[in-house]
Amino acid sequence: MTFDDLYAQLRALGSEATRTFYLRHGFGDNTFGVSFAQLGALKKQLVGRGKDKAVAHQLARQLWQSGNYEARTLATMLADAQQFTPADADAWAADVRNHGLADALAGLVAGTDFAWATAAAWTATAGEYPQRLGYALLSRLALQDNAASDAAFLPYVARIEQELQRAPNRAKEGMNGALIAIGGRSEALRQRVEEAADRIGPVVIDHGATACQTPAIRPYLAKMWARKAVKA
Repeated sequence: MTFDDLYAQLRALGSEATRTFYLRHGFGDNTFGVSFAQLGALKKQLVGRGKDKAVAHQLARQLWQSGNYEARTLATMLADAQQFTPADADAWAADVRNHGLADALAGLVAGTDFAWATAAAWTATAGEYPQRLGYALLSRLALQDNAASDAAFLPYVARIEQELQRAPNRAKEGMNGALIAIGGRSEALRQRVEEAADRIGPVVIDHGATACQTPAIRPYLAKMWARKAVKA
């Protein structure tokens, strides 16, 4: 499939209802209204067993350059983490202007061998979306990197405690999510996160004209650990 074919397919898949939903969530005007389920179906067509990773990776680069929200989201799904470089990550990060795309790009970078170094750099960079990217990436690492020690996360818990309440809106949301992800790793981290959350106090995020709500850390972790107990 060529880039032109794929981009035309994305355009054809769009619906006004989904586009309106994306606009309400602040994903930008350059959107067709393609659902995540439809993007997932396209990914299955283009990557996987027997598929040429180099071809999919080149399509990902072209999709990102288009500037379209769904095209860029699909780019993060098609790009090969082994071919993706730190320079690529920083270049794509510079284009991110909404939290949905920040979370999608974080998911890609989490699969690279430079994920931890990038999380350290992005979380230390001023600005709403660099920090959202950094803390979204940290959340992914907390959920996916089973080899990481508790000690790797403790400096971030301390930093979030100090910075969350004065952080920009979507960075604050990313920090809140990172605390929850970290608190789900071990009982020791759960205790440290809950103590930090008590000192932070209520977290208020502006979700715009949506029904989204900010999860409170202690209740959310209680439910998370209850589910773990049932599965054990």
